[in-house]
Amino acid sequence: MKPEKGRGRRVLLFLVLLLLGAAVLGYVITQPAKPPSLGPGDIAPDFELQVVGPNGLTGDKVMLSSFRGKVVSLEFMMSWCEYCRAVAPAVESIREDYEAKGVVFISVAGTSNGASAESTAAFIKEYGTQWTYVLDSDNSVFSKYHVEGTPTFFILDRDGVVVSTFSGIKASQVITSALDAALKA
Repeated sequence: MKPEKGRGRRVLLFLVLLLLGAAVLGYVITQPAKPPSLGPGDIAPDFELQVVGPNGLTGDKVMLSSFRGKVVSLEFMMSWCEYCRAVAPAVESIREDYEAKGVVFISVAGTSNGASAESTAAFIKEYGTQWTYVLDSDNSVFSKYHVEGTPTFFILDRDGVVVSTFSGIKASQVITSALDAALKA
């Protein structure tokens, strides 16, 4: 009996496709799942970062959990970010009103695309902001919070639970409403 013409090719093609499918499936299975977003009701991940002042790194560190018992406005920013620059005067005005109510304002400054402690210090000087800035030198806190754009805000209640989160330029009313809700929680 004569073998069918092309049968060997079909078997070879089938084996190649089977191996290719197994390789793709293996790759997909081994990829880490995208972490869920951090949102209202989640406990804010703790961090300890160096403080940046108008003259650069101060030598001090801030640990987020040390503010338990207080409402925290946590902003993620980059010194070069035009939206961060646009919102800074409004946040400073809000800080002036809400700091007396016990709200703590912290900006986590990232270091992507040339941002640094020095450029953050220049930002603080330029805008005359009076709240605490900390440097996320390896952007690991940005990753913990799943921050993909700046500015991104997290409003935390007295127990460190996220009450509200939003990104981009927001009207002062959005920020103050979120702070008021956290103060009532």
